[in-house]
Amino acid sequence: MSADTTGFVPLPLVAGPGPVADESSLGRVTRTGSWSELGEGTFAAAGRALSAGRPEDAARLVEVSLLEADELRDVYGSWPGTTAAWVRARGVDPALLEREEVRLRELLGQGPQAGIAERWGEYVERAEHAATLCRSGPAAAAGAAVEEARACWQDIHDDAVDLVSGMVDVAVRLVGEQALGDLWDHLMADWYDVHERRYALASQPWTKSARQLAVAVFDGFHAHLTGPDRSGAVEVIEEADRIGFRFAPCGSGGRSLAAGITGGSPRAAAPYDFAVTTQPHDWAWNTVGICSYCVHCCQLNEVMPIDRLGYPTRVIDAPTWPATEENPSCTWWIYRDPSLVPDAVYERVGRSPRRRPSAGGGAR
Repeated sequence: MSADTTGFVPLPLVAGPGPVADESSLGRVTRTGSWSELGEGTFAAAGRALSAGRPEDAARLVEVSLLEADELRDVYGSWPGTTAAWVRARGVDPALLEREEVRLRELLGQGPQAGIAERWGEYVERAEHAATLCRSGPAAAAGAAVEEARACWQDIHDDAVDLVSGMVDVAVRLVGEQALGDLWDHLMADWYDVHERRYALASQPWTKSARQLAVAVFDGFHAHLTGPDRSGAVEVIEEADRIGFRFAPCGSGGRSLAAGITGGSPRAAAPYDFAVTTQPHDWAWNTVGICSYCVHCCQLNEVMPIDRLGYPTRVIDAPTWPATEENPSCTWWIYRDPSLVPDAVYERVGRSPRRRPSAGGGAR
């Protein structure tokens, strides 16, 4: 993709051979390539590399899938316990909280030792086996092993998402919907600080921030296995003033809303009945029907950055419950310049557009 008049090139091709390269903003290697290549899920890209006779590329893609998933291993391993501690700190009877946790585990069919941390080794073993076969085994066996690794990660990921979403639902039941924004502020406090330091206009030019934000979108949603086939596909939409990244559906918050990826049982429906917003709140786009898990996307990408930086880092068109489609889509937008973000984006989260920076300048 060539630069336009704004100079915004979110993902320039990285020089050098192979499908992965070092990415300083992540502190590790990640995938490289064109928009269409990066829009393809990582396991699908590995399968395509095998079919094209590029076994080493396939192996490296399988290995990078472990890095893509590692942040989820970290947060999904800690958020349920942190949420429970947050609930207790608000004066909820510990016995009542314990009963709710037992109820949730039984509803999900998950034992206390079935968390993502306990199951992570299984995924690592399958991914490493798949990478070995990509390098040295028959292509057919390698392809089957790649799919087995993907299916293993999907099973672990989806159980972990359900547990996180379920614990957030428990918090809403015991503390109240009005506290949901505070809960996500607590869970993401470390992220907020990093976000503020990195993406401030005083820290680096927006062209660099926009590229890093786009890298993180691809990296994260490959790990969430977005799309109806759970391949991790991301649709890229190029417009004059912004770039969009569409997931149809997202593999995380989408589990609360999408019948297509939950066997016809979206978690906002019975028997789960995970909470969605019933009243307008700034931290949920002042929209009724936002799933409690998806609230964190509003907080991290719009509310907190506007408050601390003067502009949203990404603008999100989120789906609502009840869903009108089997696989409702969610679209994340990165504007070519923060000054181009419309007034309505500020107003829907209860903020003033007067905070918006001037073109190419700092926040007011």
